[in-house]
Amino acid sequence: MEIFRALNEYKNLKEDAKRLAFYSFANSFASNLGGFIMIFYIIYLGYGVVFYGILSAVGGFTFVFLLIPSSILTYVKGSKHTVLIGSIFQTISYTIIFLYPSKTTFLASSIIGSAGSSMNSAALSPLISKSESLTNRTKAFSLNYFLNSIGAFIGTAFSGSIVDVFKNYLGYYRSYKLIYFISMAVFLSSSYIIYKVKTDLKPLPPKIDLKNENFRTIYKLAIPAGLIGAGAGFLIPYFPLQFKYRFNLSITVISVIFSITNLFMAFLALYMPEIERKRGSLRSIIGSWLTATSFMVLMPIVGFLGNGILAVSLFSAFYLIRTVTMNAISPVQSSFELSLLNDEYKSIGSSIETLTWNAMNSLTVIFGALLIKESLNAPFFICAAFYYASAIVYYKFFSNVSKKE
Repeated sequence: MEIFRALNEYKNLKEDAKRLAFYSFANSFASNLGGFIMIFYIIYLGYGVVFYGILSAVGGFTFVFLLIPSSILTYVKGSKHTVLIGSIFQTISYTIIFLYPSKTTFLASSIIGSAGSSMNSAALSPLISKSESLTNRTKAFSLNYFLNSIGAFIGTAFSGSIVDVFKNYLGYYRSYKLIYFISMAVFLSSSYIIYKVKTDLKPLPPKIDLKNENFRTIYKLAIPAGLIGAGAGFLIPYFPLQFKYRFNLSITVISVIFSITNLFMAFLALYMPEIERKRGSLRSIIGSWLTATSFMVLMPIVGFLGNGILAVSLFSAFYLIRTVTMNAISPVQSSFELSLLNDEYKSIGSSIETLTWNAMNSLTVIFGALLIKESLNAPFFICAAFYYASAIVYYKFFSNVSKKE
């Protein structure tokens, strides 16, 4: 079958491309194991959903504030060591929560973890891009995304299950702490994996010339990213609560839904290079965004069916399709966007695009926390408006471009 032929081609990737993919698996597992359960842990401790919104905003602003310094760090230390330092920061962030969970330590953890994530964001994609030739670059990103999603699948599935299984033996509090102990250990192992990578990218700092073609491309990438980030802030962090408030589902059931979604994303991402070959990069990206947004608009309509099995099934199915189609295209998008930039602009370009997404997301995430207390449906339509606008702008900007080696 064609898909098996496509999958077989991944064995020809270079060793460092594979190592980077396994790093993403470990990092994603740890992030999702502790990240998925965090909103429920915070509510269990009595801090409330608004505090979670504040925590998300603080983390988002920290991430944004440190993205450019993280990008500069790649020119000083190289992309590999920037990712390594970021992974160590992420280990420390969950160690803090494990040792002494409180409002203060959650805030400290959010800041330190977001600092680590900003380093990862600034350096990892350029490093993946450097690990393979242009011919195999999308495959390298696809394998990375595949193992990242598998890590998210396992981490999310275990996250809810660990609490439900161990609560009768350890109690809720120690069960939550167990999750952060495991996450801490896996983050530490991911640091060792990145240490073993031989590939590095340490270009000379780019010349700051806003009229330069690369900077014009970065500007065009940032605008649609900001629109998506703004829309996501109203809805995406609160999807677990949508399932909880609408259908009163248990944490275990919600984690299973989310983990199955990650599994679908993982396998679809492996097939993305084939889709890109058939439809082209831009058409694949725009088509995925529009499909995802359309299914997202359908989700609140399911609410009129009540909270029975049919409503739960449809809402879950639409969530799966929305999330998979929106995110599984990421390998194609990353490969396409980085191919538009010269080496010395890849890190700064990736950072500015991510910075814009997170800056806009941080501005709207608190409104999302306040809005969900008033309406479960409104966040879907607000988010969709931003997503549709982003797709239109992205197509307008990149309908006639050429890739670089």
